[in-house]
Amino acid sequence: MLLSCSPIPRFALFLSFTTVLTPLSRATLKDAPAQATQTPLALTSQQQGQIHDLAAHILLHADKAGCKKSSCTILVANFTDSSGSTSILGMQLADAVSAQLTAQSKGIHIAGRQLLQSYLEEERIPGKFLNNDDAICWLGKQLGATAVLTGTAEDEGGSVRVRARLDSSGKSKTGPVEEFSFPDPDSKAHLRPIEPFPTTPPVPDSSSVPLILSAGKDGVSAPRCSYCPPANYTDPARVAKLNGIVVLQLTISEQGRMVDAKVVRGLPYGLNESAIRSVRDWQFQPATRNGEPITCMVMMETNFRLY
Repeated sequence: MLLSCSPIPRFALFLSFTTVLTPLSRATLKDAPAQATQTPLALTSQQQGQIHDLAAHILLHADKAGCKKSSCTILVANFTDSSGSTSILGMQLADAVSAQLTAQSKGIHIAGRQLLQSYLEEERIPGKFLNNDDAICWLGKQLGATAVLTGTAEDEGGSVRVRARLDSSGKSKTGPVEEFSFPDPDSKAHLRPIEPFPTTPPVPDSSSVPLILSAGKDGVSAPRCSYCPPANYTDPARVAKLNGIVVLQLTISEQGRMVDAKVVRGLPYGLNESAIRSVRDWQFQPATRNGEPITCMVMMETNFRLY
């Protein structure tokens, strides 16, 4: 699905907010998506020519998406299927298109693809939450882009159909759809859905914490929250009527304070930041081992839901 940025009216909605603390374990992430493993994409001369032409057409009509020379930055998003899931091939096609745009652009800046990759690895937002107009506009603005190139790469039974379009990040302006196809006998495997971030929780910062244990292991009890005000629902998330769960990995000190928080599974529209900000003010009864308070890690699920 190609996306187009356009304003959405506000609705009066109700927010349901729930938080669950669970021991840190593999079971907590049993439904986590597979992580991308990058392998070089061997492009044929025909495919290289097709990507060159697609990039040229995108730049030729960039003004229709409000992208003017000297004042436009284009972010190339990962190419996806219709559900929003990306793939090894989808990411590498986006890399190749971005490289061609960079080579051909004159006066238009192309944001580095590593900027997007680093952001997705840090925020860990599943692709399905970025598969709509509002989310892709929000993503572009977060990364300083004035226009976003979205694309699809879909299996057509032994071949791949590629479509791409440039959209303004802030205004309801869009360029034409450009497309091409190429044979690929292994298209199903190359387009297998993955997420562009690791499945395992990030490593906590232990520089200021000498000993970190996991709740629920080796006789370590889980901390209990004694003061847990809810996170604020952000205006962009409310406008988009987003429902979802933010999963954080928390390090709780022996004094009952959060000293480190990492996003394990995130949401767009600033909900990751909202969840982390709220936890900074929380007060816990610390975890214990043999009756003594200790520093430990625990998972926190924050459920954002609108009715």
